[in-house]
Amino acid sequence: MFLVREIHVSRGGSIYVGRLPEGCRQCMRGSKLVLLITGLCTRGCFYCPLSGERRERDVIFANEVEVESVEQAIAEAQMIDAEGMGITGGEPLLKLQRTLNYIQAFKNRFGQQFHIHLYTAIVPISINVINQLIEAGLDELRLHRFTAGVDLKNIVRVMKRKVKIGFEIPAIPDQLEQMKRLLHELDILNLDFVNINELEFSPLNAGELRRHGFQLRPDSVAAVNGSEETAIALVEWAEENTSLNVHFCPLTLKDGTQLRNRFRRRATHIAKPFEYITDEGLLVKGIIIPPPTMTLKDAFEFLCSEYELPKNQIWLNFERSQIETSILLVKRVAKHLKLRGFRVGIAEEHPTDNRLLVTFTPL
Repeated sequence: MFLVREIHVSRGGSIYVGRLPEGCRQCMRGSKLVLLITGLCTRGCFYCPLSGERRERDVIFANEVEVESVEQAIAEAQMIDAEGMGITGGEPLLKLQRTLNYIQAFKNRFGQQFHIHLYTAIVPISINVINQLIEAGLDELRLHRFTAGVDLKNIVRVMKRKVKIGFEIPAIPDQLEQMKRLLHELDILNLDFVNINELEFSPLNAGELRRHGFQLRPDSVAAVNGSEETAIALVEWAEENTSLNVHFCPLTLKDGTQLRNRFRRRATHIAKPFEYITDEGLLVKGIIIPPPTMTLKDAFEFLCSEYELPKNQIWLNFERSQIETSILLVKRVAKHLKLRGFRVGIAEEHPTDNRLLVTFTPL
């Protein structure tokens, strides 16, 4: 007999029963650094959504930034005022010592309250590895295993003394009954939580997903049709048939709430004085592109003298061969500059290292 429980809606629009894991709470706030410790993996999951720049490559990414050292990753964490870190892959345990080094370094830099969770598909994990992760400072382990039958009793017994332990699986539309059996098994083991992710299309997994018979949801550019319904059915079943904390994380949370909030946090650290931060965390500014016959420096001097534009409100971007300033200033001079052969407009950019251009609106 299970206690009567309710299904809740999180601040990010996901649904859950019981309590949300701390890592998920931080993720929704945009305060969780995502550290891809390596793109290498031996599992070969047909639904793996990793991009080509990461999959099967031994690279390290801190959020969207490729890094080569702990110091660079820590700098990215500071950019978003991170409260925690999620270590993912690939398979992090294929690079165990690197993973341990990063856990220890982040705990030393930010303190024991800095929450760190790690994903792994290596099940079972040796007790020796578990003890090393615990000693390094891991707070939460998220196992990725869909096939039932592996004895997890020792893993759970050892880890639950020191860290939270849960499962994270995709909601595969044709495997609802298998997932119910898995949750029943996990409930017996008294795991701390189960996260269910909406299955998604990506450039590298699209062919495999279609070969398995899956299609895009009509109202989405990435979600697999039927995955959301499967996840909701699983949460509803878990509410009545288990005592587990179960959370369904839709793509709208990951690609909307989480990313938007993280972008906002990063934007406040890197925005130039004239850049405006939108609700989506994008940076907006005016763009002036001089004619081919004029250098950026000449254009800069021309703008300052001809229109008396304040020098501290103008930025020369030599990489993109453009001058950047505020929206108000560029609107004031746009008409005259166009007559002189300049291109003028308003740009929206991601607050990332590469300042990815989202939109450019000519004036």
